[in-house]
Amino acid sequence: MSEQVVSCDAGRLKAFVRQALSAAGLCGEHARIVSESLIVAELFGFHSHGVIRVPHYIKRLKIGSINGNPNIRVVQRKGNTAIVDGDHGMGHPIGLTAMEEAIRLAENGVGFVGVKKSSHFGIAGYIALQAVKRDMIGIVFSHTDASVIPFGGKMPAVGTNPMAVAVPTDREYPVLLDMATSAASLGKILVAKSKGESIPPDWGVDEAGEPTTDPAKVKYMVPMAGPKGYALALIFDILSGPLTGALFGKKLPLMYGDYDKHRDLGHFIGAIRIENFVPVAEFKRNVGIMIDDIHATPPAKGFDRVLIPGEKEYLTRLKYEKEGIPVPSETARALDGAAKELDIPFPFPVE
Repeated sequence: MSEQVVSCDAGRLKAFVRQALSAAGLCGEHARIVSESLIVAELFGFHSHGVIRVPHYIKRLKIGSINGNPNIRVVQRKGNTAIVDGDHGMGHPIGLTAMEEAIRLAENGVGFVGVKKSSHFGIAGYIALQAVKRDMIGIVFSHTDASVIPFGGKMPAVGTNPMAVAVPTDREYPVLLDMATSAASLGKILVAKSKGESIPPDWGVDEAGEPTTDPAKVKYMVPMAGPKGYALALIFDILSGPLTGALFGKKLPLMYGDYDKHRDLGHFIGAIRIENFVPVAEFKRNVGIMIDDIHATPPAKGFDRVLIPGEKEYLTRLKYEKEGIPVPSETARALDGAAKELDIPFPFPVE
């Protein structure tokens, strides 16, 4: 049986997350950015990268493996590229800083920024969407510690290594691809575990290497689409690690385990100025035509209509802004426990 959820107003939940992170030692502006990123993830339906992560962030802030007041800075600029040193801070403001630099560089056409000394940065889409606000295409790659079995192997060697691409359109929503290269992210497995739900058998394997539908028994994850997902994960690791000067592959500390170590993650972030190729209005109009053509596709059995990437997130946001964000009771209890430790109130009822 699935666990009950607590319906949380987005604004009040964001205010709580900001207060909790500030109380745990995160500087004010960074607490604002992280809370915004987490609530955007919740509103999009990416609960795996939402408030379920807050107790983990608080733990690392208290231990000191996340720097609560880092000196994030551009340490190198060459042509249309740059390197950002995150000083072991929260990945969300580090990623935002890198995208802002990529957008600045892209005034000349394109900008690409490598990031080192970072940590978990939430949904990659939040960072990619910043470029859309400037009528640019945003591109984000990252890596994680090795938790995914490579195609043909039986022990993990790559991470869930995500990517996001955000594209402006003439609609109320952008085209937004935001995905892990594993069959499912670790966060989705954690959410299923918190809700008491089973998972598809192709998401992960147990200690014996056998597929499991019990999220509590998942030891390692598997790549999406077999060799294709594995190959993408490897490429994103190369762009995020060896190219940026960050750690990579099996050398990355564990997110859930090496709590006394900095994550030392890298990211690869880019922006493309559409105006340097075609007029923005023409581009958006043509993307809109593509959207109409896709919407005109007859739906398969079991589907009402065909959506484009990012459309489901837009519709989910409209729903949750009106009805509230559904937070699993287990997650709500964890947030309430964290609030008690920080001596601040949790603004929602907990069963």
